[in-house]
Amino acid sequence: MNVSFSPTICENYLKSLDNIEDYKILREAANRMGVPSLEENACTALTNIVSIKRPEKSIDIGCGIGVSSYAILKGFPETNLTAIDSNLERGLFFQNHFKDYKNVAYYQMRGEQYLKTCDKTFDFAFIDSVKREYFNIWQLLRPKLNKNACVVFDDILIYGFVMAEEAETPYKYQTNRKEVQNFISHIFSDTSLNAQIIPVNGGLLVISLK
Repeated sequence: MNVSFSPTICENYLKSLDNIEDYKILREAANRMGVPSLEENACTALTNIVSIKRPEKSIDIGCGIGVSSYAILKGFPETNLTAIDSNLERGLFFQNHFKDYKNVAYYQMRGEQYLKTCDKTFDFAFIDSVKREYFNIWQLLRPKLNKNACVVFDDILIYGFVMAEEAETPYKYQTNRKEVQNFISHIFSDTSLNAQIIPVNGGLLVISLK
């Protein structure tokens, strides 16, 4: 028997299973400041991936006020986390909220700028920045990934427009849609990588080096 179900119903059911109290302070701050933050289901997926990988060194590009960073630390509290964001207001909140974390370093700058100047390497990376920059960030990040590293790109489906026809895509998303489609094709055609799209919220593109 074939059973049809609404993705929205599925999302709501998954959200009901999650413990969002862990993120209460961060969620309230995000609402108060009017800034986007990683959705609960994506946080859970991120935490689970990190808990399996147990990365020694992680980087969170586009960390905002710290919801994704918290999800990473929840997955493996011992990871040494580098958090990057160019927004001053969000950065001030982040630094205050994580001031007691000795294993968290924050840099206020664009992700591409940081990757061009840093000499660190990483075992895990989470990317949530401007979607048209994903390919450039990947090109800069890949040489800094250790063996068997894992990278997660957020909102890879761009509200589902990546899967829609161009004529069905609002004008303001058309450029991003095309560039993200090209990026996805590039990743899945690279035989040195394992890649999967996890369809939670805006979609997570999970990449691991073979």
